[in-house]
Amino acid sequence: MAGPRRRSEYGEPIDFRGLRHAPINEQGVVYLFGMISRELGFLVEAIQQGFPDCEAKREIRGQRGRWESVRIEFEFRSSTFKAHGHDPDGCDLIVCWEHDWPNCPAEVLELKGAIQRLCARP
Repeated sequence: MAGPRRRSEYGEPIDFRGLRHAPINEQGVVYLFGMISRELGFLVEAIQQGFPDCEAKREIRGQRGRWESVRIEFEFRSSTFKAHGHDPDGCDLIVCWEHDWPNCPAEVLELKGAIQRLCARP
């Protein structure tokens, strides 16, 4: 006899372009980044299971038409990067839902703030 069915869990309601709820794990962060990566100025080259999770390119600020490679690690919270024991020299950017690591040694892109800015655009 099977035990009680595990109920699904959801993040806060955001209703952002068909994504009804905020991410609650790293997979949700990857999905949301994929939805908006181009608008944020990234061209994704590859996603992988090993560290770092993603290889992408972004236009270099102030140098229109010039692009740089970016090694990205996805995390639900930025502090999880440290908890996983990742080497900050092994990636250029942490993409997360919540940035909760005040002295993070890597650049961080918090998607919660990014979608708020995208929603505020005219």
